[in-house]
Amino acid sequence: MKILQRPVLTTILFGLVCGLSFIPLNLLFTSMFFRPNAICLTLWLFTAGYALLLCRWSQRKLMSVSYPLLFLFFTVLLVQSPGVFFFQALLILSWIRSGICFQDHSGIKFGVEMLLCGGAGALMAALTPAAASAWALDTWMFFLLQALYFAIFDSKSPRPQNEDELKIDPFEQASRRAEDILSTDGIL
Repeated sequence: MKILQRPVLTTILFGLVCGLSFIPLNLLFTSMFFRPNAICLTLWLFTAGYALLLCRWSQRKLMSVSYPLLFLFFTVLLVQSPGVFFFQALLILSWIRSGICFQDHSGIKFGVEMLLCGGAGALMAALTPAAASAWALDTWMFFLLQALYFAIFDSKSPRPQNEDELKIDPFEQASRRAEDILSTDGIL
């Protein structure tokens, strides 16, 4: 599928699917477990799915993310607070993306990773979701923030060819980049 090769759009669509399926999955798991464990298990499934997408994009083996996901799965059973589990999932997801799948030892990518995860954590702390519908919205907002990582560090982004393109306003460059993303994915 062509869409799986576009990390920005795929991350946004995956987040939308996760947000829409959060309530049905949470209701299913609530019938089997206590409510905090059900929310944590739902969040773990989404983290595992996103980790598999990251493995596909980076062309790593699925076994490379098995230990972090297994560790996170055991914390589902141990942690009784969805907020604490969410922060652990942020750390594990950062480990998977920056440490396993897209290894780069530059400080810029690490800084952006910490900024995005810190922003997602701050949004979650500020909104303090109590209902499943709030968790569903927070999940989609989280994946919107995760899409920023690929929008910033997309290796396929066009580079300026000549000096005239370097003088273009940064807003105009961002607008052209967004149009390129949308037009290559068949949206426009």
